Amino acid sequence: MAATLTEKTVLNAGTREKPYEIPDRGSKHSIRGLLLRVQPSGVKTYYVQIERGKRERIGDASVLTLASARRKAKSKQGKAADGHDFQAERRIRKVLKDTTLKSYLEGPYQNYGQAAIADWKGMLPRISRVFEHILEKPMNEITELDMAQWRKKREGVVSLSTQRRELANLKAVLNHAVREKAIPGHQLIHYRARGTLQEADGRAKVRYLAEAEEKRLRAAMDAREVELREARHNANLWRAQRGYALYPEIGPLEYADHIKPIVLLALNTGLRRGDLFGLSWEDVHLDRKQIIKVIEKSSHARRKAGKKPEAAILPLSAEAVAILTQLEKQRHPTSRYVFPSPRSGGRLDNIKKAFEAILEKAKITDFRFHDLRHTFAS
Repeated sequence: MAATLTEKTVLNAGTREKPYEIPDRGSKHSIRGLLLRVQPSGVKTYYVQIERGKRERIGDASVLTLASARRKAKSKQGKAADGHDFQAERRIRKVLKDTTLKSYLEGPYQNYGQAAIADWKGMLPRISRVFEHILEKPMNEITELDMAQWRKKREGVVSLSTQRRELANLKAVLNHAVREKAIPGHQLIHYRARGTLQEADGRAKVRYLAEAEEKRLRAAMDAREVELREARHNANLWRAQRGYALYPEIGPLEYADHIKPIVLLALNTGLRRGDLFGLSWEDVHLDRKQIIKVIEKSSHARRKAGKKPEAAILPLSAEAVAILTQLEKQRHPTSRYVFPSPRSGGRLDNIKKAFEAILEKAKITDFRFHDLRHTFAS
């Protein structure tokens, strides 16, 4: 078809039974090799010939102007002259598109986590939950704008230090993907979660329980134990009246659940929450009144430095010995954990709701579980 390619020509190009093409010629702005291909469906697409028998797609003519198509065509011809491999570029683009955060978390990074991250079972679900909005995104396409959306969602919900931990976890995944050559790089290498002066002041404060607060905390936990014991007894009365199997009664010296003993053990040992969640009976030596355990935070740092993790020896107070002695009597029949999950018998992963309820009952504000460690140190 002998026609000059203009914006009007593109707009008025009608459909035919078979595809046809209009080359770009007849104008001082024409680019040799550029053409418009019109499909029977009406779809119009720009292509450019980069060498004999080889074409590259420019784009949809309903989106691109002719001037833009000419600039892109000239650019592609220049790349072709320099030996650029367009097929290889497409293959890489496809691989990167398939390398989403979700697929990497569920594949290579999970395998890495099992071998190298102490809390990988908790860390990976947290990343998926916190960064749900970018799970389906290719990792190299995650931008600072995505991070702005994440921070807006988390501000006022979690502290700045928690936000920084979340970001560090995400960047650890991206950096691992770069090291393993799954992606060539990522866009968050210079991104930081910066805080306000007010947040910085908040970070400088070390919170611990005053004597009166600790008394209220213990009283609130005792009251909760009584409530749980009574609730179990009343439930059994109801079940007995209907001929249902009864639940085991909670004895007067038994713990109703894991909340009171885990809080008291934190107060008595200074162990972090993750170390308490991961505490196993192999770590407990009641005959020596000691806990001998590889501390998770220090073990992770030593592994990263290529060093072998070392176990810490923690002496136990009389109260800590009494707590663990009672817990041993109530030990889960199949779990190795001191505080097993009541659902699975595996590692415990969350006590936030129950702990916050106790704090509210004890009228204790601005306090985190980690601050029990500060109380122990004070």
